[in-house]
Amino acid sequence: MKNEIYQHFGLYPQELVTIGKYHGFWIRSKVYILLPVNRLQEEVLGEIKKLSDFMIQQGELAVATFVPTIQGYYVSEISGTQYMLARCNRQGARGKESEAASLALFHYRGKQFSETIEHLNQIGKWKGMWEKRLEQLEQFWQSKVLSQSKDEFDELFIETFPYYLGLTENAIQYLADTELDDEPQNFDGATICHQKYSSKYWKYYQRLRIPFDWVYDHPSRDLAEWIRSERLENKDGGNDSILAFLKEYEEKTPLSSFAWKLLYSRLLFPLHYFEAIEGYYSQQEPQQRKVYHTQLENILHLTEEYQNFLRDFYDIIQLPAGQLQIRKVEWL
Repeated sequence: MKNEIYQHFGLYPQELVTIGKYHGFWIRSKVYILLPVNRLQEEVLGEIKKLSDFMIQQGELAVATFVPTIQGYYVSEISGTQYMLARCNRQGARGKESEAASLALFHYRGKQFSETIEHLNQIGKWKGMWEKRLEQLEQFWQSKVLSQSKDEFDELFIETFPYYLGLTENAIQYLADTELDDEPQNFDGATICHQKYSSKYWKYYQRLRIPFDWVYDHPSRDLAEWIRSERLENKDGGNDSILAFLKEYEEKTPLSSFAWKLLYSRLLFPLHYFEAIEGYYSQQEPQQRKVYHTQLENILHLTEEYQNFLRDFYDIIQLPAGQLQIRKVEWL
């Protein structure tokens, strides 16, 4: 792999290291990351590069830039896989700024982008995406119910899906009501977000901004996914850290009532459950299936706790929901 990197880019890494979910290497003060292209269309890659270039122009020095090959191409084959190579100067990261403040600034800069984004654009599309995902999983669940052959995971899925179906329907309805009853404000413009932001993301990449992880969406997406990860992974519950994170973010950019409702609808949508089920059934490797099986068991163990968190969410973050005309989901 090191030899092929040298052949394509004229760079010879002393050793390859793991950076989050990617392979990478260091040369002097710069970190290089190999980003697998997989089946990404050329148009998508073009949008990713366009957003990356823009954010660097805006002053986001921690954003990775794409390195062309010796022949001037951006995609090359290394060890049988198509990659793009990204480079970032680690010293460009803002060392003293908190994660929440850094994310708020990142979102602010992303909102300045004025060109049309088509393939990475997910703003206003949550409802349709959630409905489609629910419909597909419900059909699969029905096939498992009727199946004669069931393993332990199948039984867990069959037993728990109706509850998560109900929760998903609540999320879709809450989102639909928000879009019908409330008006987006200045805060609610589209910006550059992450596919799935989390507290771990910040730690894994040590403040590197990797454009392959980006989508064009409402900023509440990142906030909701950070909160979800903190609530599910923090053994002490994470409520204090969630409150502190949101306060630090709002010191830079206050949220609108529309944004709070979007954020809450996303927390209602049980993405963690969907990912565990879909991940398990899409894998053939027993070891990988075991990972998703354990993940599902952990999620189910925390079901009541997470439901109580959803019930008390606006109180936990000290938001005057009544004053802002934000309704609570009573059955929780």
